[in-house]
Amino acid sequence: MAPISKRRKLSDLTSGDTNELLNKIEEFRSNLDEGDEDLPDGLIDKLQELRDKLENAKHTSFSKVDPITLASLEISSGPLFPISDKKQEIEDLGLAEIPGCLLIDTTRSLISLVRGHVATVTEAGCCILISILLLRVISACPDVNIIPGFPIPKTTFNPESGKCSFSGVVDFLVTKIPTQYTAYLLSNPSIALARPGNIEEPIMSNIFEAKRDNIWAGLSQATVAAASYCQLQGLSVIRGVITSGEQWMFFVYKRHPDGTGRVLYSPEYTLGPNLEHLAFVLGLLRDSIVNATSSDLAFFTTPRQI
Repeated sequence: MAPISKRRKLSDLTSGDTNELLNKIEEFRSNLDEGDEDLPDGLIDKLQELRDKLENAKHTSFSKVDPITLASLEISSGPLFPISDKKQEIEDLGLAEIPGCLLIDTTRSLISLVRGHVATVTEAGCCILISILLLRVISACPDVNIIPGFPIPKTTFNPESGKCSFSGVVDFLVTKIPTQYTAYLLSNPSIALARPGNIEEPIMSNIFEAKRDNIWAGLSQATVAAASYCQLQGLSVIRGVITSGEQWMFFVYKRHPDGTGRVLYSPEYTLGPNLEHLAFVLGLLRDSIVNATSSDLAFFTTPRQI
């Protein structure tokens, strides 16, 4: 290795120097085993931090994202239109059961218990209610798993307005994988999902954003989280949900080859004071989870092909 003749600041590096250093960092990182217990704490994060500085990327956490951010990333949006004559099919899907699953009557009782004894004015309280519906769905789908508080590492985007990066924690990542990988996934989700090749089978994931009141305020955050996850996993489509536990909104994010994207979102649905819409919400939830990476929508139409 040639001796360093002079120490320089990052601002002194030429474009060629910067590109060479970025390539070296990427080569070094690709040779690391991120599951190695002997790796110094925070090394991966520091390498990413150095990359961001070299790329002059402005960093933002998901919680600070707003509609202006979507515009800067060239992510467009539009509505999903429910197909009216599919209502019974959706409810039947929500009521479908297999031996040993969480029964619909038990689900109703648990929701009533939460409503009567848990303060859902807090986000943590909302998550208890959300968890009941998720548990009902996964009890009928043995290959689906819940990862609460899943961290998505820094992801850099390159829109015309300038490089920027995002990171944060999604309230729930619901992942559908072959059952033989369940123990591996649940023992260390961050390592299992760090790279697409770590699990040599198709993986389908849903992004869930919990909001205690105005779920519309979570659309931008959930969209950027979905865009980041798509980029990290090499996905072109991902579905997601924004919910308070009582109100539910479903979305589909499509990543375009040029790095831009489009998000389409459903109307807001409620469970209803007497849980009269519970089966309907459960049906949409199950469809969203089981078809997490498909843009073929069974229960909605779109204003145009996404």
